[in-house]
Amino acid sequence: MSLGLVEKTASPTVTKLGGQIGAEIRGITLSPDLDEASIAFIYNAMLEHKVIFFRKQSLTSTQQEDLGARFGTLVSHPTVSSAQGTKHIFELKSRKGRAANTWHADMTFMASYPKASILRCIRPAPYGGSTLWANTATAYRSLPQPLQELADKLWAIHTNNEYDHTDLIAERDWEFIQWQANVFAARVFEAKHPVVRVHPETGEKVLLLGQFIKRLVGFNLPDSQALLGILQGHVTRPENTITWHWQAGDVAMWDNRATEHRAIADFGQEERELQRVTLVGDAPRSVDGQQSEQVVNGTPNPVLLLEQTGAWSRREQS
Repeated sequence: MSLGLVEKTASPTVTKLGGQIGAEIRGITLSPDLDEASIAFIYNAMLEHKVIFFRKQSLTSTQQEDLGARFGTLVSHPTVSSAQGTKHIFELKSRKGRAANTWHADMTFMASYPKASILRCIRPAPYGGSTLWANTATAYRSLPQPLQELADKLWAIHTNNEYDHTDLIAERDWEFIQWQANVFAARVFEAKHPVVRVHPETGEKVLLLGQFIKRLVGFNLPDSQALLGILQGHVTRPENTITWHWQAGDVAMWDNRATEHRAIADFGQEERELQRVTLVGDAPRSVDGQQSEQVVNGTPNPVLLLEQTGAWSRREQS
């Protein structure tokens, strides 16, 4: 049985990869049997660097789930079934060059969305297919004070129903649109979140944005989009991001409360496979202490898209 302890040849090291975000940990072989000191070391590094990376790991799906459980309670996706033979694995099997290439934090359409995610690369694309992360704490700090004061007061509605996974028109084939409507949004969830939340562990103010946002509360759509564009622009400045080029066995772990991420869909028609687990999080609190709330909680989506391109019907309700 593997002890999963820190390798005896060297103490674990944390190498900073970007000025604002990202670090690689070496000297730890990931395993559900890691000792408590190693688990604490990894978690604290995640809090500090927002996303951390491990090369040359050999986790199985079961081990990935068990390792994730060492950091907290696992939570499954509310609409997409877990990978066969697992309880909590979310599969990212890219076909036809598809990838979630819009900026988002995982599952923010839930009032209590995940605090962290652990992503494992099973099969990288032969070229391209990297993932980017952005630091939403430094993004907030980069805002001019008048913008900070405005953002502190804003709230937004996040939804899975009108979420566009991709921002390339060429990728919006009918098969993918069907999956998005009939599976990902089969049940509709909407949450009301503050645009600025206070991180429950670090105390930092972080921007809570991303593509799951439907609109800002109290604003018409044009004004909402304009304001969100300004704020999101601070999140995704290149200097505020890190890019990871996947190799088989790589593992990334990130603080889902203080980051956004997206894939790069630049691998043609090639395939790319990763698996993710997520950890239960708390409901965000705004700067003035108000808590997020679930506005729509799993209401069946009345629209069902059919095989014929552009065709739809009303979904039968059970």
